Amino acid sequence: MFIRSCLIGDLDWTGSNRYIQENGQYTGIKSGFIKRQFGLMHSPESLNGQSAPMSGWLTNLLFQLLQWPGLQLNGIESEWPKVWNIKTLLQLIEKRIDYQKSLFCKLSMIPGYVEKVNLNWNKDKQELDVVMVQSLLPQKSDFLEHGLMLDTPEYRVKHRRHVAAVAELILHKKYSHETEGSDITGKIDLIVWPELAVNDADIDILKRLSDKTGAMIFTGLNFANIPNVEGPNNVAKWIIPNKRQSGRSFIERLQGKQFMMKDEVKHIKPWRPYQLFIELIHPTFKDETGFRMTGSICFDSTDIKMSADLKGKSNAYLIPALNMDVNTFDSMVDALFYHMYQHVVLVNTGEFGGSVAKAPYKERHEKLITHVHGAQQVSISSFKMNMFDFREIGNAYNSGKKLKTKPAGYV
Repeated sequence: MFIRSCLIGDLDWTGSNRYIQENGQYTGIKSGFIKRQFGLMHSPESLNGQSAPMSGWLTNLLFQLLQWPGLQLNGIESEWPKVWNIKTLLQLIEKRIDYQKSLFCKLSMIPGYVEKVNLNWNKDKQELDVVMVQSLLPQKSDFLEHGLMLDTPEYRVKHRRHVAAVAELILHKKYSHETEGSDITGKIDLIVWPELAVNDADIDILKRLSDKTGAMIFTGLNFANIPNVEGPNNVAKWIIPNKRQSGRSFIERLQGKQFMMKDEVKHIKPWRPYQLFIELIHPTFKDETGFRMTGSICFDSTDIKMSADLKGKSNAYLIPALNMDVNTFDSMVDALFYHMYQHVVLVNTGEFGGSVAKAPYKERHEKLITHVHGAQQVSISSFKMNMFDFREIGNAYNSGKKLKTKPAGYV
């Protein structure tokens, strides 16, 4: 009860800071303190919104300690004690503190939080089907014509139609790749959009896209004002389908940006209180560390301290960008994918092009996975990302491609 009271900032531990959505949602029992004790929702979104600086582990702990009568817990953590008392709780918290210390980004001086995700894969799952979306809006000139927030009625209609059209294009591309076989469901594992690509009011389109493809989505959002944070801010959002027997919901988390480009410096406030890792649990290796993805927004990816902090902690580095200096970012990716020894995926806006995905394979034609050239064009690129090539587990699941020698100091 004390933990929950601290998280919501209220003496009444049964209250919540609800994340308001336009569609229907469960908001708990509002009548009184006694009844609210039996209708509590402990997800990060319900406690402190999408920007809550916590992972699902803490909310699962609250579910364990404040379990509703008759509630079936579906947490994927395997460390919960069978018998709860002060001693086992203290041991659990001490173990968690050590775990968080190992994730702390020492050079950047921010904590790392892991969100574990179980997507109910088959045991033979080897690769992620990844789609890079090079959308065309917003353009640089749009901010001068329609303002920093891009919220004029005229532009909102235009932008929403563009997002919907690109989402439909993703489906058509995926279907066209699968028409030779019997499966035309359009299954995709991960979709990455550029920086500032989608207005938060249009996230419903991406959720429908996720429903149709089963994909996780990582996208840059238009400049936004985050509650209780000095803004406006530049953030990216993770949208992760969370399917259970009780139904489908979405895990929504924000990744902030600390370092601003020249055009942003006087207008946008830094906000990056944590680095978020999405850990994908594989059914064959449930007790091992899963495949971890993390991301940085555009200029943040040039921060050498951050790339050094992420080395050995992540397995795939995603970079949504809106950047006109394509050559410099190409050179940066060339350095990052080897020094971090993992897949690096940079998705730039269609106004400038240059979206690229690389990995530290030995052969030249294999390390460059995909590269989109040319400006002022919508482009949808897809590729497969093997989850075991650069890890110490799952050798039988490797792609068989020759790898570069590990960089010095890589553990």
